[in-house]
Amino acid sequence: MAREATARLYDVDADTIAFKRFNKTGKYDIGTVTFRAKPGKLIDLDKLHESVWATRLSGGTSSGLVSLEVTVAGTIVVGEKESTLKVAGAEPEFVLAQNPEADFKNAFDELRAALARGEKVTSVSGRLDGWSGRWPEMLKKLPAKPRRILVTRFEVMKNSETKTP
Repeated sequence: MAREATARLYDVDADTIAFKRFNKTGKYDIGTVTFRAKPGKLIDLDKLHESVWATRLSGGTSSGLVSLEVTVAGTIVVGEKESTLKVAGAEPEFVLAQNPEADFKNAFDELRAALARGEKVTSVSGRLDGWSGRWPEMLKKLPAKPRRILVTRFEVMKNSETKTP
C-alpha cells in the first residue's frame, strides 16, 4: 500500500520505487520502500503524508512506519543554537539534530566539525523526526515543522566522500 501511495506522487520517479520485504516471520512483515525524486523535482513531505493517509492506513491496521530516511542536498546555515539545511528552490528548511541512536551519535558531531573546518557539505542524510509509529496515530496530523533531520551521515565536496560514524 505505501509503495502504491508513493507511486501516485507527481514528484516521485516511478521507475525508482522498490519494495524489499525482509521475511522475518512469514506473516505480514517489515520491509523497506525506497524511492527518488524525478530529476529537477523535490518530494513534498506533506503530499507524501497525505498520499499514505489516502491509502486508508489511517485506521483499522496494526502496521506502521519505523522511520523515514531522507537525503537532502542544500546549503547549511550554522546558527548560534542550531544549524539548518536550506534547499535551493524550495520553501522548506531542515533543522539538523543529533540522532539519539547509539550507532549514529558521532555523525552530527562529525558534521559540525567538518563545517568548522570549512568543508563544503553537499548533502545530509538521516531520519526525519516525528515520522514513526503506528499508522492510525502517526497519520492523525502532519509531523511538526520545521522538519528535523536526525543526522546519520553526510557528504562533502572534497573527494566526494561520504562521512559516516
